[in-house]
Amino acid sequence: MEITITKSDFEQALPVGAAANDSVYESVKPAIGRQLAFSNDALLGVAGMTYIEERGEDSTLMKWYKQFVCLSAFLSVLRQLDLVLTPTGFGVVSNDNLAPASKQRVDALEGQLRTQYWKTLAMTLNGLRSENWGATEQASHFINHLYDEYTYFFETHRNGTYIDWNSYQTTVEEAEEMLRTKMGDRQMDDILDAFRRADPNRLEPYREVIACIIRFTDTWAVKGAATLKQPVYRRLMRIIDSEDNKEQFKLYRESIAYKANHHETFKNTKDSAGYVFNG
Repeated sequence: MEITITKSDFEQALPVGAAANDSVYESVKPAIGRQLAFSNDALLGVAGMTYIEERGEDSTLMKWYKQFVCLSAFLSVLRQLDLVLTPTGFGVVSNDNLAPASKQRVDALEGQLRTQYWKTLAMTLNGLRSENWGATEQASHFINHLYDEYTYFFETHRNGTYIDWNSYQTTVEEAEEMLRTKMGDRQMDDILDAFRRADPNRLEPYREVIACIIRFTDTWAVKGAATLKQPVYRRLMRIIDSEDNKEQFKLYRESIAYKANHHETFKNTKDSAGYVFNG
């Protein structure tokens, strides 16, 4: 199935783009074609194309994907268009009697659309999470942290903007890097892999830890390294250190991180190889 984006798709995906004529859609149409081709390859890949086609033309995932493509395309040419804004939408300046919108209004529109872009990407990625797509390079590239766009915009910061999300990236990266030193890369990567594949059997043992990682990240945004002294961190470590959970966190137990977390302090006894006689 070939994915196509019509004027109707464009206006449904981008209501502010609705116009009495085809001027806006026709101006953006070449960019839509370019962005669709790029996203089909860079975001979907073969596995994603197969998965989205299986869902069908009227599926929620297809609608989110088309909206993502439309927003990407429109934002890529926004500054090249001479736009005239109205209470119900906008058009392209077509004669000398119409003046382009002010820079302030275009800036405000761009900010609104960039926030919607990230929210739409979040919904698209969340919908793509599946066994085959989750194993691809595309999945690894777009979902590279457990604390992802969907978590931010639809769970923890629902009023966040694209500026807020961009600023939050350092928090996400620092918090995850710290947790990797505590549980090991292989264990964190396995949790991420299960998350990308949306595998219920693999995810179930990890659900509580994933929730802790999200709370840990939000706490890190406020307290930084002091988060290691907070209850959420102690709770997370109790879960992965529990003897009851040794099988699901086997990769952690095989890691250098586990050994570092459970090193034994040297005891100066006569039976010790490094025994020191104090007289």
